[in-house]
Amino acid sequence: MSMSEGAAASDSGRRTREEAKALIQEAAKRFLWDRPFRELTVEKLMAETVLSRPSFYQYFTDVHGLILTLLGEIEVEMHRLAHPWLAGEGEPVEALRESLRGVVETFAAHGPVLRAIVEAAPGDTRLERAWEGFLSHWDDAVETRIREEQAAGLMPSFDARRMARSLNRLDVIVMVMALGRRPQDDVEEVLDVEHRIWAGSLYWRG
Repeated sequence: MSMSEGAAASDSGRRTREEAKALIQEAAKRFLWDRPFRELTVEKLMAETVLSRPSFYQYFTDVHGLILTLLGEIEVEMHRLAHPWLAGEGEPVEALRESLRGVVETFAAHGPVLRAIVEAAPGDTRLERAWEGFLSHWDDAVETRIREEQAAGLMPSFDARRMARSLNRLDVIVMVMALGRRPQDDVEEVLDVEHRIWAGSLYWRG
């Protein structure tokens, strides 16, 4: 066994895999608060932790793999917390606020990662493909909910797909500006804005 392999094994022996993985992910968030994704390297990242550099490769293939893993976990968490409105549970406008709270709070918790992806995606094929997939999944979910609400007579008639895409991309702009850098805006204030935008756009009958 080489010295680097021994160091990685020692790290793993002191911590569970999930604990070590979480340390690396939190280090990435700290790094990305103040620096862009293009500056993130394994060497710089692991210098932010108490782990050895070889430990990184037990969990991720490269920094892209790390960020894409984080994005996948964020997406799962957001969809779980957005379930009430997406599933049509309860009074629609109240359920919408509850679901938006989950989205806003998740964005606040992972603001630097999401901002870094949004900024880097136009010039990075792997990130761009993953980010477009992330947004497309939200477009599908929101479009489905809109069509169901329209069929039930709870929303006026409009292009469901276009509205879903517009609201989701407006969300990105609002939340990157409000929650992607320090100091972050107040989460409750961001939620109020988001709820007004969504409820007014979807349920208003003029």
